[in-house]
Amino acid sequence: MDSTRVYDALVVGGGHNGLVSSFYLSRAGLSTLVVEARETVGGACKTEELIPGFRFSTCANWVGWWRPKIIEEMGLLDRGVVVGGADVWSRILPDGSGFTWWEDEDEMKSEVGRHSAVDAECWTEWRAFWSDVAAGIGPWLLSYPPSREQLAGGSAQFAEAIAFLEGRSVADVVDHFFESEVMRSGIVAPHDVGSLYEPGSGILLGLAESMRTYSETGRQAPKGYVKGGMGEISRAMAEAAEEAGAEIISGAPVERIDVRDGRVVGVTLRDGGRIEAKRVLLGCGPATASRLLGDALDPALAARISNLKACVAPLKLHCAMSELPEWTSFPGSDLPYQGPFALCRTREQSELAWDAATRGELPTNPFMAIMAPSVWDETVAPAGKHTLSVWTLYAPVTPANGSWEERRNEMIELMLTALEAEAPGFRRHLIDAVLLTPYDLEDRVGLTRGNIHHIDIAPDQIFTHRPLPELANYRFPIDGLYGCASSHHPYGEVSGAPGHNAAHAALEDAGIIDVGWQQIAGVRT
Repeated sequence: MDSTRVYDALVVGGGHNGLVSSFYLSRAGLSTLVVEARETVGGACKTEELIPGFRFSTCANWVGWWRPKIIEEMGLLDRGVVVGGADVWSRILPDGSGFTWWEDEDEMKSEVGRHSAVDAECWTEWRAFWSDVAAGIGPWLLSYPPSREQLAGGSAQFAEAIAFLEGRSVADVVDHFFESEVMRSGIVAPHDVGSLYEPGSGILLGLAESMRTYSETGRQAPKGYVKGGMGEISRAMAEAAEEAGAEIISGAPVERIDVRDGRVVGVTLRDGGRIEAKRVLLGCGPATASRLLGDALDPALAARISNLKACVAPLKLHCAMSELPEWTSFPGSDLPYQGPFALCRTREQSELAWDAATRGELPTNPFMAIMAPSVWDETVAPAGKHTLSVWTLYAPVTPANGSWEERRNEMIELMLTALEAEAPGFRRHLIDAVLLTPYDLEDRVGLTRGNIHHIDIAPDQIFTHRPLPELANYRFPIDGLYGCASSHHPYGEVSGAPGHNAAHAALEDAGIIDVGWQQIAGVRT
């Protein structure tokens, strides 16, 4: 870093979206600096040895939504990122038996047909419906967010699908297609949406399906576990950014965003150092951005930011195992270890976990998704041993009684009890465990309130309302200031889309024309 230099662009935060932004800015010829508060880049996309000898993907577990265009343009697969496993996922049914979701349509129809012949036939209609939705939403993923009017103005099939989803909850949509409890309890909303009965939440299924299936290049991105952990993606992204000309410094927390006469002029670091830049991109959530801006942000906008929904957060339990237990719902089968395995028998279980979290209560019977990447990736655990990570929804950001530090062991015990009930002997095979609470996720990887998307995915916090209407096009109402975090369209997961889009908004303002951006954004009106 040259402290006397005025950079064309400065990216605050070396998470994967910040790294994507820095790549596109540098590739376009802008002198670009990334400043990361922690000692390593990656943010929520990193690998750490949390238990001696065992390496875990600290927060994000696997890839399924990263954008094919970004993968190809950054050359991530050519830089040694290897993806495998996780081609199926399984769950426990209300009667305690097992159920597997297959990518292959015939296999899936056969699985559904064991429980309902009617639902097996409806599966084809279900897939066709979401294919229409993804074809309509997909072109907007690497663009400015669409308004509802723009979405409704697509093809006749897409417009009809959007009209059907309008105002419906996830439960409404699922129940329209399927009759069996097996299917109705098995299809849940993505991540932190909360209640499956919230009006308007059905569109979130369409956004998630678009992220999962749409390709800007015509080639699908690989889905699954990353060999060596998710930090390998961040490593490759940093390599691509530096090769394009970006500078990256770590261990440099920002204390303040400097604004003069309504325009951003750089940042002041916590150690007092100053870095000047013509434009700044923020890889942090809006609450952190508001804090860094202080009095430079309009008080009315700061108040609206403080009222954004970030109601609950996940928990992440990382386990070092001497061997993997057998699940009673899948006797003698390794299917639960081929991909994510959901411990949530009914829709009501998910609802109760959400309700408890909103009251500040610890979940006694939470939704848990279990992943064991060591089954496929021998590099993350000693020979013969395994890593097992449990993603748990939902948890209060702050418990109503006590603190997370005070209640950490209680929560670990609740989770181990639930795991032991489904896999007798789980505790016997457990070497050690580490629980990351919402407090830990904020402190360790920079997630605001422990929320993996900085703010909730909710019907009123997507598209042109993400995070707020006046911030939706990646621009703050301060010249030269942009947001590139997952709090912006289309939203989170390891997609790189917000980083790509914010960088291109900055390049557009700079008068630099990127043909790829124009082509993708050509659907705009």
